[in-house]
Amino acid sequence: MRKLFEQSVRTMFAHTIVFLGLYTFAQPLFALEFECEVGADKRFIRMEIPGVEHLCEVSVTYANKERKVMWYADNGSNFCSEKTEELRSKYETQWNFLCKQWPDHDGVDMLNPRQRSILDSELKALMSQGQNAPTPFLVQGLKVAASPTNQTDNDSELLVVQFFLHVPATGVASDVTYVIRDKGVSWHTLTKIETLAQHIDTDEGYVVDSALISGVTSNGALKVITALNAIDSSNVTAISAGNSDCYGNQVLAPTDNGNLVARTPHRYYCPNMVDAADGVDADAG
Repeated sequence: MRKLFEQSVRTMFAHTIVFLGLYTFAQPLFALEFECEVGADKRFIRMEIPGVEHLCEVSVTYANKERKVMWYADNGSNFCSEKTEELRSKYETQWNFLCKQWPDHDGVDMLNPRQRSILDSELKALMSQGQNAPTPFLVQGLKVAASPTNQTDNDSELLVVQFFLHVPATGVASDVTYVIRDKGVSWHTLTKIETLAQHIDTDEGYVVDSALISGVTSNGALKVITALNAIDSSNVTAISAGNSDCYGNQVLAPTDNGNLVARTPHRYYCPNMVDAADGVDADAG
């Protein structure tokens, strides 16, 4: 059981650390990305949501790091997804590139058309809020998950979007998670959760460095993956994202009053330490 847990945690974080690293250093995150090569020529085709200047952008980045925006949209992001696939096909069929798709970082292209429309609406509203705020902020990236189609409540669906924010004037990064209930005709936001990592249970001597939405259960609970550090009491400021000691997960359920209730313990694995939470021992056989 212990070895199965360790393997699952390692698998979850293979791509998550890349995502969290990009978010931490305020770089664009990519919903759909292809690495295309022919001979020594390598290029990246990317669908970015949000884009640098628009709701979404389709870009090509060349070997010399030059980035060129081929298309963009301010109303609906499906346009950018379609153009990204179209451009990838052209690279392969007309220009003989071999393109391979990179792992999905944000889950956007797993959404159905209505969920995509809800995401676009909420993203545009938050981008506008950031532009008009007394201290402007940017929506730097997002992670989204939707409840399964065979969920218990057939009259509605749950959409969870974690937005990653960045304040250029101060360099401060933060996140806010929207839990959205969609009844088909209309939708409403059940709650907005500031700084998801602060809602994760942990043991004394550890601090949750990052928390990322990874899915939604059939009964509407949030699956969260985490990165933790052991606290060095002599140098607490040494804790930094992307260089974590431990990785784990927890399932949380949103309540009507905007809180989160733990549905499972926060289980985490510390590959370089002799102990971990919930009876998981890194040195056990």
